[in-house]
Amino acid sequence: MPSLQQLRYLVALADTLNFSQAAEACRVAQPTLSIQLKELEARLGARLVERTRARVSLTPTGQEVARRARAMLDSLEDIREIARRNDPMAPPALLQIGVVHTVGAYALAVAMPDLRRAFPQTRLRVREERSDVLVRQLIDGAHDVILLPEAVDRPDLECHPLISEPLMVVLPVDHRLAGQAQIQPADLAGETILAMDFGPQLQDQIIRFCTAAGAHLATDYERTTLDTLRQMVAIGMGISLLPQLYVRSEVLREKLVKALPLAAQAPLREVSLIWRKTAPRGATYDEVACIMKKALTA
Repeated sequence: MPSLQQLRYLVALADTLNFSQAAEACRVAQPTLSIQLKELEARLGARLVERTRARVSLTPTGQEVARRARAMLDSLEDIREIARRNDPMAPPALLQIGVVHTVGAYALAVAMPDLRRAFPQTRLRVREERSDVLVRQLIDGAHDVILLPEAVDRPDLECHPLISEPLMVVLPVDHRLAGQAQIQPADLAGETILAMDFGPQLQDQIIRFCTAAGAHLATDYERTTLDTLRQMVAIGMGISLLPQLYVRSEVLREKLVKALPLAAQAPLREVSLIWRKTAPRGATYDEVACIMKKALTA
């Protein structure tokens, strides 16, 4: 029969599709991980991993085994958590957080010091992915919680709102509107607004806002990053609407651009922490959400 360690190696490879990264996540040497996966294939009598010079992938059998192995390992962690509950002061040994890149770095940068103080013995593991992938991975047990820029309405998931942050107008310091204390939507008539894909809920708000204001929404940069948008604003390519958390983390120290609040009709981004309703550590995740909310709204 396969060992638990071999199953952990397979799940790590399924998560990363990279032998070096999987070995690092498991804190073993890459040859050790490779040998154990070959041994796992031999024990099961099936090929689980396909490896070429270009990429690593799991066979259909490997994907199914990894899915069931993840559920098994998750159940084992649940058993450990039940045992730890006898000591109410015992923190979780590992907290796996999935994030999207437009939220994770900036929200966690603000909240991480408070989380470290609240859970000093807990190891935090953060992974970035797209929103749809994160939800699927959360359901499969790859993450304990996920941090998303929008609420998720599903009966099997607990969604805890953290902050409702307005988008702010970010423009060059020499822009005609840079001297104002705040921006009226009508002030943006005729302006080119650089935008990225924030997700369907926020994107709909941005489209409606630009249409009502008479601004031109440039969608050529939907697949770029917040940092790239800020840099493009700095060189005069247009102006942008960027989330308040990002402004707080990155824009305020920038000398070439300026961030101003909208006087009305500002699109809002709802940042939420989400976990499975059946998760045995639900009370812990609720505490994590409360800590993050307090930090983000301070």
